[in-house]
Amino acid sequence: MERRVVHKIAVARGAGAACRSYFSGGTGSFGIQPDIKGHAHWNTSVGDIQPFMIGDIDPEGGFVHVFDDGSLEVVMRELDTITDFTGYLSRKADFIRSGRLALGHGEEDLLAYYAVRINENGDHDFVPPNGGTWADGEVIAIDGSHYSELVRNPQYIAKKAADQVSYLWDTLIENFTQHMLGGTSIVIDGSEYNLKNGELAARHMALECRFQRRSHGEAIKGAMREGMNRDQFFRAMLPLKHSKENETAFFFLSMKYLDWMEERGGYEHYRKKRVQLMTAYAQGLLVKYSYLNRVVGIGTEPPKQGRGSSEDLMYAEQADWTEVDKRAIAAHCEELGIMKPGSVERPYEGQEFPEVEFGQPVFVPGKNRKERRKNLAKLKREMRKGSKESGPR
Repeated sequence: MERRVVHKIAVARGAGAACRSYFSGGTGSFGIQPDIKGHAHWNTSVGDIQPFMIGDIDPEGGFVHVFDDGSLEVVMRELDTITDFTGYLSRKADFIRSGRLALGHGEEDLLAYYAVRINENGDHDFVPPNGGTWADGEVIAIDGSHYSELVRNPQYIAKKAADQVSYLWDTLIENFTQHMLGGTSIVIDGSEYNLKNGELAARHMALECRFQRRSHGEAIKGAMREGMNRDQFFRAMLPLKHSKENETAFFFLSMKYLDWMEERGGYEHYRKKRVQLMTAYAQGLLVKYSYLNRVVGIGTEPPKQGRGSSEDLMYAEQADWTEVDKRAIAAHCEELGIMKPGSVERPYEGQEFPEVEFGQPVFVPGKNRKERRKNLAKLKREMRKGSKESGPR
């Protein structure tokens, strides 16, 4: 059964201005101090209250993420897909409750620390500063330099530039969902619109993280360019069989609406043929790559054709194909001249943080344990003082 996680989030609107006023400057972001638990945030009988410091609000229940208005904007801007955002929330909660964090200067600095570190599974995570595994009793502090240094790093700037093509994927999601919500999805004559399948297709598109969307965006942009010179062009975006996220494949089909089609049933007939072709591609992929659970396809005309365009969204799930079914699907694909043996398959070789000439690497070596203990003591003193230069941001 699929495990569902509920993330608890509280947003303290206006707290940023109050925090800046209290500390006579800074960005207004709350400090993070995990050993403040429950009533200790507000009950003076438990101990001294530390203004604008957040720990574990509900230590006996689900972790509560408390954002001020400024830090929420930073997190939502840097993690602008549901998968990236919830992945951060889960690993941040685990990290704070692990006992590995003594102090964090601000939410944005935790985010910056997380953004440039990868665990053994290839996911962003709160791993030790030097990588590897945590030593027994190892505790760190995350000071206020992390986010400011990250956004100035040439590799970070290159990442943001490289991510621009990924928003093509976002645009496609928005186009499809707006038509679904508005009831304006175009249905081919004689067909019945399947809202459930459309919703499932858009949902799986939305589950792709920003880096994967960059890969898909580059693939679709290239397919659009190829499609301008061909009557028909197909490109599949396939997960590797042994990868963690190997259940969903996507494809893009560019198909021209040609002059002679006007006399063969017009645009409605063209749309019907395009959907039939997409169905054949989806079934062919599911049979050929049996480890897949589903296929999502996008079909449209190439750009600059001068006739306008429409988009079709296809959703197909894996089935218990009999040998007869498989032979029939293979025969249909052969008849259409698609899914031929020897198709070129190339792995995506992009880097989340592209290498740049003369740039400082994002993954910088961490300080040794002695230096980290020294910085931890210093950060504790600074946070307690609440000075303009070093108070919680």
